[in-house]
Amino acid sequence: MISIKPIYLRYKTIIDNFFSLIVLNVVNYVFPIIIIPILMKRLGVEVYGKYIFAFTILNYLNLLVQYGFNFSATHKIAKYQYNREIISDTYTSISIIRIAFSIIVTTLLLGAGFFMDDLVLYLLGIGIYFGQGIIPVWLFQGLEKMKYITLVNTLVRLLAFIAIFFLIQQSSDVNKLMLIQTLSFIIGGIASLVLVKYELKINFVKPSLQSIILNLKEGWSLFLSTIGMNLYRESNVIILGLVAGYSTVGLYSPAEKLIKGIQSFTNIMVTALYPHFSKRMKDNQSQYIGDFFKIAQWLWILFSIGTVAIIFSSTMIIDLYIGKGHTTTIIDFRILSLVILFGGLNYYYGIVGLVNLNKKTLFNRLVWISGMIGMIMSFILSYYMKDIGAAISMVFAEGLLLYLIMKKIKVEIS
Repeated sequence: MISIKPIYLRYKTIIDNFFSLIVLNVVNYVFPIIIIPILMKRLGVEVYGKYIFAFTILNYLNLLVQYGFNFSATHKIAKYQYNREIISDTYTSISIIRIAFSIIVTTLLLGAGFFMDDLVLYLLGIGIYFGQGIIPVWLFQGLEKMKYITLVNTLVRLLAFIAIFFLIQQSSDVNKLMLIQTLSFIIGGIASLVLVKYELKINFVKPSLQSIILNLKEGWSLFLSTIGMNLYRESNVIILGLVAGYSTVGLYSPAEKLIKGIQSFTNIMVTALYPHFSKRMKDNQSQYIGDFFKIAQWLWILFSIGTVAIIFSSTMIIDLYIGKGHTTTIIDFRILSLVILFGGLNYYYGIVGLVNLNKKTLFNRLVWISGMIGMIMSFILSYYMKDIGAAISMVFAEGLLLYLIMKKIKVEIS
């Protein structure tokens, strides 16, 4: 009989980080998902749609602040886990870059004319990207010590959830809702800085201009990949708000949020594997490739089963979630369920595969091709088919990206 203990000890760090990421994703996705039907009833579909439209734009601006460091810096820290000098220098440089980007993004936001009608709502939300900008998840992930940041985020997001549940009662509370969100990210950011200093024993150092430029270069390709991928993953809500109105956004958003919440658990597996494979790639490339394809086979099976299960249970899930009578939302949810299969595999083949093989530029190009086609389709289909068109365009973009990545990775690895 095979003993489980040696297997656990061999992969203890991966398993520990895997469960920490599960908790972190529950905090980041499940809490907001639970509160959606409550907010729809208390704010009304249209006001809720306006809030989600604003939150999505602020989250998109957060992509500019994040830049691409969640992958490039994680990869770097994973390779130099025992080099305190490189870690401190990287931590300081990236923190400075993100704060600077947050200020630039705020300036751009103030200059955007079409936000003026809801300027207060957007200004109350700038802490969403300021807060996330100073939370160095990449540092904890690269050091494979996710339990610390998970604990902080869990406590902060739980407090935000409780505050929203009790304080948001009517449509006029929408600005208060955004303020609660922004405070939760700011508090989480400050708490994470304390953890870095006193738990990880990492301090800010005097950064050099050369270090800042180097980190910007290292994150550039992945930044472009992230922006390209989110052209279709995050733009649907914005496009729907522009061409179909806030009410359509209010009906589409619950389906998309649910799918992204479910998909976040598929991404956990990849995220937990990423730093492990980064080290393996450095030590033994041939063994890395063999393990890579073995895991890929299991992910195909797992994600396919999950997708089929969601398709067949979509009516029951939506009825239980936001109530009966939302036929369009059910159709959106059923279509978007394919994102779990395509998106999960894209994440694995693209990040663990191409990025770890130093093919970031190639991955970036494929993502932008898919993203641009997906966004163009979203504008056209959303105009004629509203939310259903937006759902179709997202699935098509994910499927196209998976086809392009798999076609290239066989050539690169063989």
